Amino acid sequence: MQKLFAILVIIIALSSPQLAKAGPSEDAAMVRAQWEEVYNSGDADKFVALYTKDATLFGSTAQLFTGSDGVRAYYSKLPPGIKAKMGDQQAIAVGSNVLLSSGFASFTLKDGTVVPYRLTLALVKVDGQWLIAQHHGSPVPK
Repeated sequence: MQKLFAILVIIIALSSPQLAKAGPSEDAAMVRAQWEEVYNSGDADKFVALYTKDATLFGSTAQLFTGSDGVRAYYSKLPPGIKAKMGDQQAIAVGSNVLLSSGFASFTLKDGTVVPYRLTLALVKVDGQWLIAQHHGSPVPK
């Protein structure tokens, strides 16, 4: 009976999300999923919580946006009704608190047109949370 109990404790401990250690790809995928959810909410203010206070953002415009005010300004200027869907990505750790994620996203416009994008994010861990410190997006070349 004690052996069965010990095995159950080990199985529960190993499957517990708090004890599981995610790798760079899983951590980056989590941030990208949060970003997609916030993007599709259409609430520009929610983006600020995903970025560092001094973040830089090159989105779909020629302007470089910086800091929390820049992040809010960029997302508040996007046309309503566009939906984002994250695609494949690769991530590498360049330190215990820095991840680089490069991959794809697609944006579906109100008229149904799908615009494929490349998306690169530099993520830093601040107070135990992964945040976007640098963001660059560009259309996939034809």
